Amino acid sequence: MPPYPTGSLQQQLMRQYSYLFQMSQQLNMALSQLDQANKNDSHDAERRQATNKAEMQQQYQTLKSMIVKTADYVEQSMEQISAQLSGEYVAVSDFGSYMEKLNAYIEANPEAITQYYSFASDLQADMNKVDASFSDYKTNTEGYIRTGIVYYDGNMPVYGVAVGQNLTATEVDGEKVVDQNNFRATFTAKKLSFWQDSTEIAYVSNNQLYITHIVVLDSMRIGGWHMATQNGLAFQWIGG
Repeated sequence: MPPYPTGSLQQQLMRQYSYLFQMSQQLNMALSQLDQANKNDSHDAERRQATNKAEMQQQYQTLKSMIVKTADYVEQSMEQISAQLSGEYVAVSDFGSYMEKLNAYIEANPEAITQYYSFASDLQADMNKVDASFSDYKTNTEGYIRTGIVYYDGNMPVYGVAVGQNLTATEVDGEKVVDQNNFRATFTAKKLSFWQDSTEIAYVSNNQLYITHIVVLDSMRIGGWHMATQNGLAFQWIGG
């Protein structure tokens, strides 16, 4: 309770001020503890929700596996459309010959529409007519564009676009000189990802870029700072 008004008017005002000040401190402390308790409850609820989701997905996968493995009757029905396209180009002269082949295969089903591409070229040089460091130069590469389900997040399909460049090989006189591994990019509603083989090496999501290594060839801006690499490493404040 507030102090009983005794003494002079100035003393009474000072006692009332001290009382209100102490009450304000106690209320602020109680409010701070309440906010922290609400935050803890919110974090606990998020953790419980994530745990429950993971447990449900695990149960889903387990039950699905049990049904598939012990099924007495299995039926799968899927409509599919496919088309094969090809092209060839050949050029022959006194200096040698050049041949390239292009192939495209289009496959459409309820899961996705996928376009497969392949390219092969063979350059033969007539060593008696032209001065070259090789007599046979071959290249091969394959790629694809997929629209539809690009991967699964647990038991839920994720729709988007995937662009991939498969193994690329170059041979000179029968010896392989270039061998590039698989690369692909996937674009979905939530993020843009870059993959090398089956490893996600970088992605953009929630207005942020996640990547392991960055190579800056010229300059970069971080907030109000400008970083340049032309003459060593220099930082300049340009405002923000």
